[in-house]
Amino acid sequence: MHRRALLKGLLAGAAAIAMARPGSGGAVSLDTVVKRGRMTIAVYRDFAPWSWRKDGVLTGIDVDLGRAIGEGLGVAVDFMELTADENVEDDLRNAVWKGSVVGQPPADLMMHVPFDPAFSQRITEAVIFGPYHRERFVMACDPEQADCAGGIGGLEGNSIGVEIDSVPDFYLSGSFNGRFRSKLVHFKTPDLAVAAMRNGELPAVMASLAQIEHGLGEARSRYEVGTMPLPGLFRPTWEVGMAVKEDGRDLAYKVADIVAELDRNGKLAAIFAAHGITYSSTVPA
Repeated sequence: MHRRALLKGLLAGAAAIAMARPGSGGAVSLDTVVKRGRMTIAVYRDFAPWSWRKDGVLTGIDVDLGRAIGEGLGVAVDFMELTADENVEDDLRNAVWKGSVVGQPPADLMMHVPFDPAFSQRITEAVIFGPYHRERFVMACDPEQADCAGGIGGLEGNSIGVEIDSVPDFYLSGSFNGRFRSKLVHFKTPDLAVAAMRNGELPAVMASLAQIEHGLGEARSRYEVGTMPLPGLFRPTWEVGMAVKEDGRDLAYKVADIVAELDRNGKLAAIFAAHGITYSSTVPA
């Protein structure tokens, strides 16, 4: 659903509210965050294993890392649960430098922002920094249902689960002369696709490694995960970082130092392990 269309009638009133909220002005400095003893961190809503509600309680890797950052700063942490908009630029506007159209002020820090120099140069209102994980797309394959050792060609004729309108969806629809297009099974989330594979409804799922590992849980060893080459996939790996408003660089520098220390002392890897996810460090030694 087009979120702007849904909220069109609220724009005029929300603009006045946003101007009145203190968070919609300049970025909060590191000193201000420390003095007030609290910070707000934006995380994505319904985005397992990174940030989602389990039995009503907000949990996930980004939530745990956010709390560790707060501990490093010596402040309490409040979370803004962000509904993904049409693109990352919109998410940065809502979470970091302007606030939402319904008057919610921006957060001090946003988690899970793609860290890419070319993309960062296009975004003048925010600073993207501190990559803390390298993610990649993988194919998970059930050897009891398909020829997992035969490469992606061995899956031809088999159903493959993908999240709708995702990179795996576009990749498998448009590559290989469209041979897989008619066999794709679309799901609202990767978790639902993996659940279908575990139930024997389809032999393979393509998603990010973290999403696959989260969905498989303790059953991971029963499946071939990440061993299948994905030829022609543009940007199969990417780094995940954070963002602050453009004039909040002092806060960014301190947060980056905290995350680097969490990497060095093993606490960052432990956060990933607690959620059953393989950690891939991007922090220089």
